Amino acid sequence: MAPEEKTLSLGIDGGASTGLVPEIAARAGRAKEGRAIRALALRACSILAMIAVWWLLTFFFPPSLIPLPSATLSEVVSIMSSGQFLSEMGATLRRVGVGFAIAMLVAVPLGILMGTIKGLENFFESPVILGLTMPGLVWAVMAIMFFGLSETSAYAAVAVTIMPMLAISLWQGTKSIDKDLLDMSTAFHAGVWSKIVDVILPQLLSHILAAIRYGLGLAWKVVVVVEMFGFSNGVGYQVVRGFNIFSMKQVLAWAITFLIVMIVIEFGIIGWLESRVTRWRPKLEAWRR
Repeated sequence: MAPEEKTLSLGIDGGASTGLVPEIAARAGRAKEGRAIRALALRACSILAMIAVWWLLTFFFPPSLIPLPSATLSEVVSIMSSGQFLSEMGATLRRVGVGFAIAMLVAVPLGILMGTIKGLENFFESPVILGLTMPGLVWAVMAIMFFGLSETSAYAAVAVTIMPMLAISLWQGTKSIDKDLLDMSTAFHAGVWSKIVDVILPQLLSHILAAIRYGLGLAWKVVVVVEMFGFSNGVGYQVVRGFNIFSMKQVLAWAITFLIVMIVIEFGIIGWLESRVTRWRPKLEAWRR
């Protein structure tokens, strides 16, 4: 083939390849958008399925036990449109947030130290395991007996209950980090702080996010129990108030508002944070269908 023909052929091939790039990117974008819509549709269908099961149960139980979904959702709207929702949910969120922050401040360094120093692992392993096996209800009762019916008792109950679980998650995560990366950082004379920030913490992100999810889920349960014991505000107090007047509709309505806030926190805050801090990782989902 003559040089002119080769040049012309390469030019045509290069132009075709350049034209394919935007098309491939557009297809990938449409596929990603389709997957997101499908995931959202499946989540919506699961909620609708639960509501359908709830509606079917109303045919077998009296309204005092299983109220109609429409009546309960109407109560939810009434609660959320009133100032009562903000004050009650705000009190519960404050107790969860403060207790969770205290637990994280203790659990993160403790878990990392247990995963890196064998002596500290042996020393703290038994207390952490014993703390994990203690029921949250026991911690709640002990906190109220020790601090009385005060905000401190709620903070302490939440922190002590979830701290062992957070520490174990980070402890095991630290033990599973890539040792070769630590050796490489040592070879490049990285300092202790640089090793923690640039090597250890990035590999612990998935474990930290999982610990946040589990910790928040458990913290909600504990703080509601504490509020049931005698607090004058909070979601737990409102649930007990509904129980005292035997109003299943009110109990379910406050439970649903509770779940709505949890969904917002999970998908609106934690999910967004996870997508931001782990976007550098390649997505390996070839085995999923």
